[in-house]
Amino acid sequence: MSSDFPVNVPIIGRTRICLEMLLDQKIKDKVIVDVGSSFGWLENKIKGEGAKKIIGIEPNKDAVEFAQKNVTGAKFLVGDALNVPLSENMADVVILYDVLEHIPKGTEGQVLSEIRRILKKGGTLLFSTPNKHILSNLLDIAWYFGHRHYTKSQITNFLENNGFKILQIFSKGSIFSSIYLIWFYIAKKIFNTPMPRNNFLEKLDDEGYQKGDLTDIFLVSRKN
Repeated sequence: MSSDFPVNVPIIGRTRICLEMLLDQKIKDKVIVDVGSSFGWLENKIKGEGAKKIIGIEPNKDAVEFAQKNVTGAKFLVGDALNVPLSENMADVVILYDVLEHIPKGTEGQVLSEIRRILKKGGTLLFSTPNKHILSNLLDIAWYFGHRHYTKSQITNFLENNGFKILQIFSKGSIFSSIYLIWFYIAKKIFNTPMPRNNFLEKLDDEGYQKGDLTDIFLVSRKN
């Protein structure tokens, strides 16, 4: 079971942006909730930053079990974005990275209402999702099987209609980031390794997230 997940992931491209966004929040003494925590890669990177409490919420029971065994300084619970097993007004920062596109279509508002429920007044939501653009759509293998992409205006409407004030919204990534992701998924299936590596493509991917604005939308917002 544990072999299905990597102990570490390279902090490049999208993962670098996600980590930087969180660290920008100065998380010392704050309660951090990561909805869609997967196997705990992000929790593993912030465990020494002095957060008061770090909680990961993940529907995949195997990923939760792996994270519990391999990531110290954090608590992991089985749950999903529609039903977060936490009390109201308890989190300073909630992370919702690459989750909205995986929930049932039409439940975006319900998810954001649930996130708002667990956030303290004035608490911060950090968010990412695939950007809806003809190139990023066509180069996303999962898009052909229903993996949704969104525009900035769609995301803005979702957030503002559910009690959030947007502080920052931007897009990152380039065509090279999409090519890297294609290689990653193919290599993962062919070689059956949790974290296939290719230094050349990883460099191109990271450069794409420094200069491009194609692949993903990132957002920082506050609960009103």
